[in-house]
Amino acid sequence: MTTQATASEIVIVGGGIYGASLAYELTQAGKTVTLLEADDIAAGASGGSGERGVRANGRDLRELPMATVSFPLWARYQEQFEGGVGYRRIGGLHLFNIPHGAHEHEVRGTMEAMAMTQNALGVPSQLLNRDETLQREPELSGDLIGSIYCPNDGVCDHTFATRAFAEQARKAGATLRTGARVTEILHDKGRATGVRLASGEVVPVGEKLVLLANKGVLPLLKPVLQPQEIMPVITLMPQMMFVTNPHGKNINHLLGHAHRKLSVKQIQDGTLMLSGGQSVAYTPEGRWKGSLSSIALGLTDAIATLPFIDESSFLKVDASRVESCAVDGIPIVDTPAALHNTIYGFAWTGHGFAIALGFTKYLTDWIVGGEKPQALKVFSGKRFRAPPSY
Repeated sequence: MTTQATASEIVIVGGGIYGASLAYELTQAGKTVTLLEADDIAAGASGGSGERGVRANGRDLRELPMATVSFPLWARYQEQFEGGVGYRRIGGLHLFNIPHGAHEHEVRGTMEAMAMTQNALGVPSQLLNRDETLQREPELSGDLIGSIYCPNDGVCDHTFATRAFAEQARKAGATLRTGARVTEILHDKGRATGVRLASGEVVPVGEKLVLLANKGVLPLLKPVLQPQEIMPVITLMPQMMFVTNPHGKNINHLLGHAHRKLSVKQIQDGTLMLSGGQSVAYTPEGRWKGSLSSIALGLTDAIATLPFIDESSFLKVDASRVESCAVDGIPIVDTPAALHNTIYGFAWTGHGFAIALGFTKYLTDWIVGGEKPQALKVFSGKRFRAPPSY
């Protein structure tokens, strides 16, 4: 067994968008950083085909304050980094129709309440009626009654962005190690002292250990978690479909839908990317298993929203990126009770990419300043426990 000679102040486990952007922020703040990634940078949920939505529209209300911090940072780094981060601010539409069995006044009331709340929480949101929505997206089905328009929503090439942050972190002095799978947290007297790699090497921890390896976080934490530290998290494999655009139609915005599991993006080569919530099965070995029913459900929702897609042809279906999801649909960011110098963040639930830069800003503030920011407290794992009774 070998041991790295000197300890970095901060050791980060996970080379996705969270680990890469945090490594960059911390090196900018003057910290020495080692990032350990089991595979390659962006090998997990932060990489893959197509683009990710950078949206606030229709997001869980508890996450909206994080979106208001993240979105200006996406724009800043797009301008600041040479070559940008693959971010395009194209605006987003969250569509509404009247589903079978629903009442129009309830749907309209929901649409109005959502727009009002998003505006109140700092996300510019505009109510559009049916005609105004169709002026923006003429190819939409005529069954809609309106939409909420968020001008600050957009899309991002997630693989490109993750690698861009990793490269900027490396240039700023961070040590990035790929092919370095962490198998164990070493600890003594209530603090993490190092991590053991699959090779047997021990990487020492100076000040803080930060676990951001998505589905890999919980296996590392389990040996140190106390019985009351409940982690209600599941693993799923989101499905993305890519289809042709034979008639050269234009989709001008990031599209979501209030009543359908649907996200539609037109990537820059004209291809249409269909996603938004359908997933497939996965094996214990981590391989994904195709699902015709998931494809059928996704296509049904897409064609009902954009009828011209019925004339498209398949290019590929990709469900190879594993996500971790909390039972209440928002991330878990906290410190385990047994290790006071360890911070973990995971369960991004398939929509954590957009708000990553807000999280890493607050994580940097926490690590550098020593006090957990108020903005992160809603994401604490303590929300799954009953408060003490008196």
